[in-house]
Amino acid sequence: SCESIKQTLIADLRLINDSLKSQIDQYFHVDLINTIYRKIDPHPDFKRITFQCLFSDEGKPKLQVYIENNEGNDTISPTLSFSSAQINVLSLSIFLAKALNVKNDVDCIFIDDPVQSMDSINALGVIDLLRNLSVTHGKQIIISTHDDNFHGLLKQKLPPSLFNSKFLELESF
Repeated sequence: SCESIKQTLIADLRLINDSLKSQIDQYFHVDLINTIYRKIDPHPDFKRITFQCLFSDEGKPKLQVYIENNEGNDTISPTLSFSSAQINVLSLSIFLAKALNVKNDVDCIFIDDPVQSMDSINALGVIDLLRNLSVTHGKQIIISTHDDNFHGLLKQKLPPSLFNSKFLELESF
């Protein structure tokens, strides 16, 4: 009957969506993204990053990033609701999760100006996070910045006497 075919198709669609979600979560390392994101703590209420694949009528899939509140009952689009600093924290979390899972011969992560638009509290959180990731994952992290305050904070939080850190200042012409 028509109803049984409809139920079968709905069940198949659920299976496909669940499989797609699982593959997206594994590819982007969503659990690690959320662990990193929570350590920087850019938003008081929205703490969980999710990805959803949406299919338009034209058949072109789109991958959307959403943020859920702690209870999981409210979801927002970060591009519509977040400040530029909060979006930078989100982007950095996604980047670092992917970078930590790259398989190559060089255990090094290059980051350019990771604290753009962030306040001092979030900048300190980023430094603590990068220090932790470097130590626990054995990664060398190379950071470039134009922010003198961030550079100074890095020198204080990662002193060469305690960490294998080096700081270079380039002169501008």
